[in-house]
Amino acid sequence: MLVWLLCTAIRCLAATWRVKRPPWPVPGACVTALWHGDQLPMMVLHRDMGMVALASLSRDGAIVAGVVERFGYGVVRGSSSRGGAEAMEGCLLALREGRRPVLAVDGPRGPAGGVKPGAERLAVAEQRPVVFGRIRAAGWRAGSWDRFLVPWPFARVEVEYGVWHPGEGPFAEAMSRLPPL
Repeated sequence: MLVWLLCTAIRCLAATWRVKRPPWPVPGACVTALWHGDQLPMMVLHRDMGMVALASLSRDGAIVAGVVERFGYGVVRGSSSRGGAEAMEGCLLALREGRRPVLAVDGPRGPAGGVKPGAERLAVAEQRPVVFGRIRAAGWRAGSWDRFLVPWPFARVEVEYGVWHPGEGPFAEAMSRLPPL
C-alpha cells in the first residue's frame, strides 16, 4: 500500500513539472550514474528506457525497489556495503542484455559528491560509456547527507548530461563536472 501511495503522489507531482531535457546522449547499453539526491526526478524522467536500478537490501531499499519497478525499471538488489558482488553481477548481466544499469555513485552512505568505483568498474568491464546526469530544480531538499531533492509543484526541472568513456581519464573527474547541488 505504501508503494502504491508513493507512486501515486510522485506521478501527480511530476505531472506538474516543466521539464527541459536534452536527448539521451548515447545509443544502446551504457552505465547510468547519478547523485543520490537526484534520484526522484531522475527516476521519473527516465522511466521506460530499459534501465535497471540498483536498490539496497535494506527495508528502505525494498520500498525503493517497489517504486522504481512501477516506473518501468528492472531492479537489482545490493549495494557496496551489502550484496555488492551479486549486485555487480546483476548489473553486468543487464549491460550484456543491452539494458542500462543505474547507480547512485555517492552511496549508499555518502559523502555527497564522493564517487564510489562501481559505475566505472562496470563500464570498464564491458567497455561501455557512462552517462551521468544532474538535476537542477527548485524544491525541498532533505537535511540528510544526500540532500534528497523533491522538486516543487510546477517547478522547472532541468537535466544536464555528461558522458565518460573507459580510457578517458578518471571517472571521478568527469563526474565532478556535474557536482551535486
